[in-house]
Amino acid sequence: MVRIEMDEASIEALIRSASIEELRSDSTELERRHALSRGATALDALCGLSDRQGTGAVWDVLCELDRAQLLSFATFAISEMAQHTEYRWADRPDD
Repeated sequence: MVRIEMDEASIEALIRSASIEELRSDSTELERRHALSRGATALDALCGLSDRQGTGAVWDVLCELDRAQLLSFATFAISEMAQHTEYRWADRPDD
C-alpha cells in the first residue's frame, strides 16, 4: 500500500468527492471505477496520516463526514483491507 501525504481537509474532501454512498446497482462502470479509485486513494492517504500524526488525526477526518458517507467509506475500507490481508468473515467458508 502506498502512503499518500495529504492534509486532513484534503482527505475529507477526497472522501466526499468519491461519493461512495451514492453508488447503486444501476451505477455505470465509469461511476463505480471513479468512486472506488477515489476511495482507495483516500484510504491510502488516511493510512499515511495515521503514520505521520496518529489515529487521532484519522478520527478527526472521519468525524467530519455525515452518517451515510462514514458508513459507506467504512464499509469500503473494510472490504479493501480484507482483500489485502488474511482476514475472513467467521461465518463465510474459505475461498
